[in-house]
Amino acid sequence: IMTSTAAIHIGSYAPAADTAPVGSSVTVIQAPTKESLPNCLSSMKSEALSSISIHLQYDELLTHYDSLALASLVPYLIPNGSISVHVVMSAANGAASNNNTSSMDWGIIMTSFVLAGLKTQSEQRQKDGGRVFTAQKAAAPPAASSAPMRLNLGAKKSKVTLNLNDDDDDDDQIDEDDLLLNSGNSGMLAPPPTIDMEARAKAAADDCGGRKACDDCTCGRAEREADEEKKTADPLPKSSACGNCAKGDAFRCAGCPYLGKPAFKEGEEHLVLKLDDDV
Repeated sequence: IMTSTAAIHIGSYAPAADTAPVGSSVTVIQAPTKESLPNCLSSMKSEALSSISIHLQYDELLTHYDSLALASLVPYLIPNGSISVHVVMSAANGAASNNNTSSMDWGIIMTSFVLAGLKTQSEQRQKDGGRVFTAQKAAAPPAASSAPMRLNLGAKKSKVTLNLNDDDDDDDQIDEDDLLLNSGNSGMLAPPPTIDMEARAKAAADDCGGRKACDDCTCGRAEREADEEKKTADPLPKSSACGNCAKGDAFRCAGCPYLGKPAFKEGEEHLVLKLDDDV
């Protein structure tokens, strides 16, 4: 069975010999810079590759490998397709590179797998100190089952009755026709009550609000009340039988109508003195 594989060579990596597996179709693509890695497979169709292998030198891992670019390569893999990153230890570096492998942060490759949505499968260490990291793309989601729908046409039909005259929602509303019918035989609404405009005007003119006139009355009510008291008061007789009414209580008889009042001159018996203290 022929499989389609893409081998991406990053930076200065160059294989010593063709290591493609027998029975496979390998497409070699060059990505000389870090910026060229995300778009290196743009000429291929989506889900056209069964596997992708990325090859780069150990000393170019931090300068040429982009952990975010791996996500742009995953759409070219078929479901369950694999992707591998080969970090090769060059012979030119020799023992110096081998001694520095312990200080290398290999998490940059693991992080790229997680960001691309891949499932990490394995990490292998080579004899020369290099590493091979392998991950797999998720399987295709199962197709939705299309079970036939059965219609039970022989089921007993239920009868539904609709009441089109249901006025339950109008119970809280007032019918205008009922207002006219309940207003009498005339069919007209009752007139509004009559208003005594004279009593209203009198109440409006009464600044004292129906009480007794104020001590410092300025509306004239105190004068009107004084005049009304004079009209309703019984007039005192001009004199008694003794004839000494004007001289004072010392000269008045027991039945004198002016007892308790001060002496006065003849003709001034109806004079009213205002003796209220204003202080």
